[in-house]
Amino acid sequence: MAASLLLVHASSYDPPVSFVPLYLVASVGIIVAAAVVPLLPAEQFTGGFCGGVYAFYAAVVAMMVFFTGGPSSELYVVFFPLLLASALHGIWRVVLAVLAAGLFCYGLAVLPGLLESGTGEEVAASVFYRLGMLGLTGLFLAYASRGVAGPGEEDRGMVPEDGGSVLMEQAEEEISAPGGAPVAVILVDPGDVRDLDLLLDRIEARIGEPVPLDEGNLFGMVVGGVDNAGAESAARRTLAAARSLGAGETRAGAAIYPRDAASAGDLLVAAGKALEASFEVEGPSAIAISGRNAPEENYRAAR
Repeated sequence: MAASLLLVHASSYDPPVSFVPLYLVASVGIIVAAAVVPLLPAEQFTGGFCGGVYAFYAAVVAMMVFFTGGPSSELYVVFFPLLLASALHGIWRVVLAVLAAGLFCYGLAVLPGLLESGTGEEVAASVFYRLGMLGLTGLFLAYASRGVAGPGEEDRGMVPEDGGSVLMEQAEEEISAPGGAPVAVILVDPGDVRDLDLLLDRIEARIGEPVPLDEGNLFGMVVGGVDNAGAESAARRTLAAARSLGAGETRAGAAIYPRDAASAGDLLVAAGKALEASFEVEGPSAIAISGRNAPEENYRAAR
């Protein structure tokens, strides 16, 4: 934002600038970015929420383009770092959503200038060139973002994207902690529990911080410094807490770093596969513990 304001005040910037509306738009962007967003809790920054923030920022950039020359404005370059930032989440849907928002908002910003009489073909060609470059860059970053966060798109489907990104960050922090202690990721499906919020409060007080995964009542948690027995004990206590609140069928899947995975992303995938395996065990409650060297159908299950 600051670089854009400096650019339009340079003597080499030829397009006409409506400074008062530009300052108002820039102030809105600065207030949101510097005052509102840092006050939000870390759990708020899911993939969907960040995509919405990027789409809002694309609208702000488009308004700055409109007030600094429209089709001849040079501020369109701000869209490129915006696309790059969205790609770093490793979620290609976020990149495509931001790309669509950027193209739409930029198109609206330059449309009045293109409709004015006397607009030359060179200006129109420049606008279409910029739209094409934005589109190609966004498509490339959407494809490349599939490998940024570790697992492939097929595996990522086993762990919801929004809550999974928060859970992955927690796992990465535990893995990078000094000492090299094992780290367990436990995914839990408490079934039809009466009061999910109360269950999460009890788990946070007794076991660890749970992270809702935006898929029914499914949630996960990261437990550091535990082995097979410790992970199974944490999962058992979690399912017991769910049953005490009236849950029927309860399932849990766990995976342990570094035995079952070499990265946080792969660890979540392994835990997701273990949770799937737990549903193959008959009974009202089941826990599946992943094993790196075992085939997928041979997860250790405990009822």
